[in-house]
Amino acid sequence: MPVVFSPGEAETRPLDPDSIVYTTAQKVADLLGIGPQEAVLVSGDSAATGVFITGSDYRNIGFSVDDTILIYSDADPLGIERVITSITSDSLGVKLNFTGSITHANYQVADNAYVQNQASFTNGRTRGVTKNHVEHLIKIMQDKIDNLTHNAWRPYLVTGEYINFDTYKPYRRRYYTDYVGTAPLLFRNVQQILRIELWQGDDYREIGSAEIRVKFGDISALSGDSIYLSPGNGSVGSLTVGTGTTNWRADFDDATVAQNLSDLINKEDRVSKASVTFDPAFTLEGSSSQVGVHNEFLATSNADYGTGVTKITSMRGVKGGETCTIATSDTTNVLFSQGGGASLTNIFTSVSSTTLTISNLVDSVNTASTSGFVNGGLLQIGEEVLRYTGKTENTFTGCVNVSGTPLATLTAGTLINNGPGYAAGTTTAMTTDGVNADTSFSVGDSVYKADETLVGVITAVGTNSITISTGTLVSVADDDPLHKQHSITQTTFQVDLQGGSSSGDVGRLRDWWCDHEMGIIYFNNSYPFFEWNAIKVAYVYGERYVEKAIEDICTKLVVIDLLLADDRSVLIPEGTQNVDLTSKIQLFKADVERNLPRYIEVVTFE
Repeated sequence: MPVVFSPGEAETRPLDPDSIVYTTAQKVADLLGIGPQEAVLVSGDSAATGVFITGSDYRNIGFSVDDTILIYSDADPLGIERVITSITSDSLGVKLNFTGSITHANYQVADNAYVQNQASFTNGRTRGVTKNHVEHLIKIMQDKIDNLTHNAWRPYLVTGEYINFDTYKPYRRRYYTDYVGTAPLLFRNVQQILRIELWQGDDYREIGSAEIRVKFGDISALSGDSIYLSPGNGSVGSLTVGTGTTNWRADFDDATVAQNLSDLINKEDRVSKASVTFDPAFTLEGSSSQVGVHNEFLATSNADYGTGVTKITSMRGVKGGETCTIATSDTTNVLFSQGGGASLTNIFTSVSSTTLTISNLVDSVNTASTSGFVNGGLLQIGEEVLRYTGKTENTFTGCVNVSGTPLATLTAGTLINNGPGYAAGTTTAMTTDGVNADTSFSVGDSVYKADETLVGVITAVGTNSITISTGTLVSVADDDPLHKQHSITQTTFQVDLQGGSSSGDVGRLRDWWCDHEMGIIYFNNSYPFFEWNAIKVAYVYGERYVEKAIEDICTKLVVIDLLLADDRSVLIPEGTQNVDLTSKIQLFKADVERNLPRYIEVVTFE
């Protein structure tokens, strides 16, 4: 079997290792003095939201989504720029689609319309240096700069850093302090604290984020089962057992299962896991990419919580994660702990379209309430799951089935269809109408009238009939609605602040606070046992602003590598009045060596 490095916590690495942050391929081209690609003639009359080029030009020049193109013609010599949003095949050639319509009558074949890719480096076949190669070099130089400086200008993820608790005897506030102890992190410029785990002698207390722990029962019974996560807005990410890149595997043993679940939640590249998006999909400001489960949650397995246990925490700040909910299609073999939640037991429900109404008709007074449930999330009904996007005092709105058909299960019931009704003690089948009886009831269900009077226990059910063979306890009239009682539960993530989530908080005079610039956590009301390595922290660090000097250094390092890799005299011509390539390389190196040391972090010990 393949050998997979599985330490429990992932290694420290960039939050998005494939992102291009420090510079761009175009900035590299600008430094090298390389202009845009050659213009090509359109292969057909332009459309309002797209232009056409030949397949040969598409392959040779190279066009990609997000490239800026210049469209011009004899009818519009100045032209107009558009950004490519998609590329499709068409009978007229390759269509470059964009948003923002153009006056397409000005860009026709008869007007000698041209299309020019403004990117200097592309993935075409005309030039030897491709955009992919340049961006690969940028990623290398980003890592190189981070390693040399011991700092970063992009978000870095630390998932499991053990640190000591520095306290002050006699363990109370002293002069010049309003805290009982501190914990300096390995890195400064902390952008976000994801977890703060305090050792309590036998387990960790989570005060940095809201958590839930997942433990598995019989893993052989997990085939096709799912775990559902909602970040608090009513959308849901479905994590289903399977063998695909968006599935988690339930093979071998509980430790392997737990690790595979974590790998999927974290979108772990080493096992080729892909992003699991939410339904309905949503995006964040400044991005067109759909948010995935790995953007909202962090998972750890087989670490300090026990073998075969997965800890999942929200990436939203502290109490912000307590709006997250979790559910499963297998409540027997997927068990949740360390969380919170709410429940409604023995209630009557009715469904109208996407609205679920709850009631408890005791003495005709509605006493059931959605209080305690989050504003949007998941509801567990037995082993069925639904999601909702809003709530009122006694309704859940925007309900959609997630697992099974809970909205059918929670319907109001059926109406008796018999003119004279049925007397108490009836043992024969009773005719119903409205919703089919077999979609509302099952054998063994207790049946009630609208006033909560027990009619009896069903022994047989048909499409339009129910039978209580022991005899009905009360009489029922024609059009009497029959119900069964339901239970609805919700499991939420929870943070373990001092005095509970309702009383604890983050702040200077509350449980804990953080000096983000220096990377120091200060503890007040919540703190660990006085033991070595009693604190475990997960956080994101990195400078918030990419300085122009770092951009310049990264750009020059890429340029140096390009010039050294091969003879680029054809790509970058030399002349008698120009600086030769060797001298350019030396000048770039000297500039990097002059500026980079200023950004190297120096650690001193007192």
